[in-house]
Amino acid sequence: MKVVCICDAGVPEMLMQYMKKLPGCDVTLYTEKTLTDIKSLTTCERTAELRGAEACPVSAEMLEAVREAEILVTHVAPVNRAVLDAAPNVKIVGVLRTGTENVNLDLCRERGIAVYNAEGRNSTAVADLVVALMLCEMRNIARAHGALVQGKWVKMFPNIMMNRDMCRCTVGIIGVGKIGTMVAARLKGFGCRILGCDIFLSPEEIEKRGCEPVSKEELLRQSDFITIHMRHEAGQSALIGADELAMMRKNAILVNCARPSARRRSSRRCAPTASAARRSTCSTKSRSRRTLPYSRSTTSRSRRTLPARP
Repeated sequence: MKVVCICDAGVPEMLMQYMKKLPGCDVTLYTEKTLTDIKSLTTCERTAELRGAEACPVSAEMLEAVREAEILVTHVAPVNRAVLDAAPNVKIVGVLRTGTENVNLDLCRERGIAVYNAEGRNSTAVADLVVALMLCEMRNIARAHGALVQGKWVKMFPNIMMNRDMCRCTVGIIGVGKIGTMVAARLKGFGCRILGCDIFLSPEEIEKRGCEPVSKEELLRQSDFITIHMRHEAGQSALIGADELAMMRKNAILVNCARPSARRRSSRRCAPTASAARRSTCSTKSRSRRTLPYSRSTTSRSRRTLPARP
């Protein structure tokens, strides 16, 4: 079998070389020149998520590299009509991540091409990060660290009267799939009330996964933290916009470790309203994150140092 692996900045040849150990396969590694840096990689990824595989450009060199492929392995590089036309012998497409937005699935189905993905590749890391962001915001960890490295000892933060112990918080999980279930399992140890909504699961299944089943509207109104774990497909309307933000508690915190397009662009312009201005959004995928500033009333102290050990 002729296998062509398309490398990029996320999965370079150094990592892809292990594919050469496939028994009975002639493996070729090709690095797509348009995806050799993180910026171009994320641009291609976001284009595929928002507009589909056909909107992603493909270089002439890549089309030439895949001509004899029977198995095509990709990370972010698109597998669209141009690629599949250039590789008429392809029988299998392997995607080295959970999402398959960069593959024209309809065309693959039409041509009898099997598509496989790496489901749950980074689920554990995402679930850990979600809980870490909640604790970081609740306990002002990042703000305190930022002040400390500037030689300031800050005791009062703008949100100090809003914060509570995690055991007194209600956490809403939108999308109780693999990652959402793992987040719920981690939060159980904190004693939180955990709400969950998922259009693909029955209330009984949501309950089995550690969440109290509710509608999305109920979840938005009752939660202190809301975390999104639903995949956004090209052409779909986003999950969170101005209307959804208006339903949330005035001091609720939205954690978005899903795709950035799950939050409508219009929701970023909601700050003029009194309630939306108080909401803090933590996102690992978007540059438009909003954080609370340091309190003006805090006093600066000289950097503290521990005494030397005897």
